[in-house]
Amino acid sequence: MSPRIVLGLVTLGVATLGVTRPAAAAPHKILILPADGTADAATRAKLTAQIVKLSRGLGGQVATAEATFADTALAVGCAPEAPGCSDQVLATLGVDELIWATVTKDGGQARVVVRHATKGAATREASMTVAAGEPAERIDAGLAPVFAPPAATPDGSLKPATPPTDPRTQPPPAAGEPGAAQPLPPGPPEDPHDRNLGIGLAAGGGVALVLGFALWASYSSVQDSIDTHAINKRSDFDDLTALEDRAATYAIAGDCLVLAGLAAGGFGAYYLYRSQHEHHVVVTPAPVAGGAGLTLTILGGL
Repeated sequence: MSPRIVLGLVTLGVATLGVTRPAAAAPHKILILPADGTADAATRAKLTAQIVKLSRGLGGQVATAEATFADTALAVGCAPEAPGCSDQVLATLGVDELIWATVTKDGGQARVVVRHATKGAATREASMTVAAGEPAERIDAGLAPVFAPPAATPDGSLKPATPPTDPRTQPPPAAGEPGAAQPLPPGPPEDPHDRNLGIGLAAGGGVALVLGFALWASYSSVQDSIDTHAINKRSDFDDLTALEDRAATYAIAGDCLVLAGLAAGGFGAYYLYRSQHEHHVVVTPAPVAGGAGLTLTILGGL
């Protein structure tokens, strides 16, 4: 058996002797186990002292042990994280309530988890983050729900007392319940005019660009024929004049179609952009948690 388990058994026996002395005025036995975790020893000792102070309000005979819950569970023979381990420790020690804490470092803060096991009731738990120099009053307030007496259920068993809730932290009521936000009215129907116009202009502009580039290609081909045309006789000059007229027509028509395509495409893009970024603002009264207010809904993109 390892020295750690031996130490746990010894301290377990000492703790049990400390809480099994007859006490007619306070037969209810509460055992406080020292806090464990990665926090420094001073922080854990301070928290253990606060837990002892809060435990005195439970109305029982409060005693402290030397072994942590992990060491005690190891000595009893159960895993500390197992659901029924606290019940085994309670039965082995012969006490009615068991309270222990874990303090872990989280940067410049400490994460505190306090657990309270009672015979016949589910284990209660409270956690909070404590900063350096945190007032003791705030720590007491954060851990207070763990030390509230368990409430009785109709079948006679005990359950943890439910701490008072803050309405500001409660989830909003479901739809149809009193106080739930009313559904927003449908927004105005979308006007497809800009979208359709944008699509038409963009498509028309694309066709115009294709035709314009085709005419430029035809102009280039005719211009090559002009550059290599023979000019030996009168008919050659007549053919050359006709080719030059045709090339000029191709060039002018290509220029006009390209310019028209660019303009139509630009306007089409503008109308499509405007259609996608139109938005409507709907303001409706709706109850919110803790009072009344207004719901501002923006339909569409921004």
